[in-house]
Amino acid sequence: MSSKYRISRYSTLILVIAIVAIIASLTAYGGIWPPASVVESESMQHSNRWEFGVINTGDIVLLKKVPDPVKNVITYVVGRDIGYKTYGEYGDVILYTAPNGEVIIHRAMFYLSWDNGTPVVYGYHNQSWIKVTKSYVIIYDCSYNGRNLYVNLKGLQGEDGFITVGDHNLATSTLFVAKYDAYIAADQNIFGYPPVKPQNVVAVAYGQIPWLGLIKLNIMRLYGEWPYYSEVPEYAYDYLFITLFVIFVLPYISYYAYKKLKK
Repeated sequence: MSSKYRISRYSTLILVIAIVAIIASLTAYGGIWPPASVVESESMQHSNRWEFGVINTGDIVLLKKVPDPVKNVITYVVGRDIGYKTYGEYGDVILYTAPNGEVIIHRAMFYLSWDNGTPVVYGYHNQSWIKVTKSYVIIYDCSYNGRNLYVNLKGLQGEDGFITVGDHNLATSTLFVAKYDAYIAADQNIFGYPPVKPQNVVAVAYGQIPWLGLIKLNIMRLYGEWPYYSEVPEYAYDYLFITLFVIFVLPYISYYAYKKLKK
């Protein structure tokens, strides 16, 4: 067996073992399978360019199952009070199962419940940046471009659950409520979904593996299963190709260059 073949075989074996070990560790920590999810659309992006620290199309987000979402999910309202941020904004980002079976990854803005017809927003205690009435909730300056969010509670009476918003959806919404200088962007208003019940929360997102999810998405595109291919942020493919080159090509080039120098 040639030394060249042995090195190639051992390198591949080490890579496979490392990948299996990483996946096993993430599964054990997250308590969920699969332990990660590929982001298919731009609804959580903060720019048309790829940005570190926020959720971009083609990124892989890691998942952690929470035993009690009402207690364990930190919403935007609670997060803004305590200074807790994930992915560039206050509060946790959750994955939840929508009524049509689709799994959506959006930010949990607040948990809504009702007390004799009066809305109760968990974490609300008359802060200056939020207004709660019987028919609507307004959160001021709550998008990455400084917009106010208007959540219409009509039709949600008696429905408990999380109110969710895509960061990009709020920043680009065209549904403007002039009277309140605010925009409609909650999933419960634009899609007509009910508030997200705790049992429909799949996981909380944490961390990210950038760009690599584009590989899976482009395979899906070949079969017509990825309609959002035009929403990939600028430079994401460039970064992906550089990453693949560094992981799979550069080590071999370095090795053979070293061998040649030794001769």
